[in-house]
Amino acid sequence: MARTARTGSPVRPIAHLSLVDRVTDELHRAILNGDIKPGAAVSIVELCEQFDVSHIPVREALRRLESEGLVSLRPGRSALVASLSPEDLADIYRLRRVIEGDLTMRAMERMTPERLEQAQVALDEYAEVEREPSALAAAHHAFHAAILDEVMGAVDRRMLQILWHSADRYLHLVMDDLDRAPETTEARITEHRALLDLARAGKAEELRDAWVHHLASSEADLQAALERQPSANESARV
Repeated sequence: MARTARTGSPVRPIAHLSLVDRVTDELHRAILNGDIKPGAAVSIVELCEQFDVSHIPVREALRRLESEGLVSLRPGRSALVASLSPEDLADIYRLRRVIEGDLTMRAMERMTPERLEQAQVALDEYAEVEREPSALAAAHHAFHAAILDEVMGAVDRRMLQILWHSADRYLHLVMDDLDRAPETTEARITEHRALLDLARAGKAEELRDAWVHHLASSEADLQAALERQPSANESARV
């Protein structure tokens, strides 16, 4: 007999197809959106009941999320959702500055009109997209990838995916305190236009410096927004 999900659960029912992927996606969504709070203890048994699946796909999904730094598996039958912290955020952006700064210089050596056009399309979408965390993050990543994708190796790509997803979690949870006015949003768009202008002009060193500054500015804004989230690290059980 199928188990019945509890009412009021922060996770949604899933279809019995590609179970590990579906469980991973749903847990990823719930953690990013804050439906499962930072610092929360997650019961594997309860997740199995809510998803109506065995423990195998749930454990595998949690292992995947652990590899992204979103949860920590604990002895027994539970996992702990990573807390938000200024130190963690600083580490994410420190590594991004190192990796993306290097990739930017290498990307300029192989820049093409086609890649610049892809970046322009991504930037146009970023400027028009709804200021909703998931859509905003996807458009933002598309712009960065359009510039850097050609020179990303497998390790670069894997590391940046982890770092981008980790940064996204902060964006999702502090979005309401991040872009408080239209002028703030326009400033972010203008900053990206300046990056693309430098790429078009072939100014590699200037682009690298501006890119690193852009990341530092993004970190500072997120840190400030995080400080306005006094309850961000309160624990809550699923």
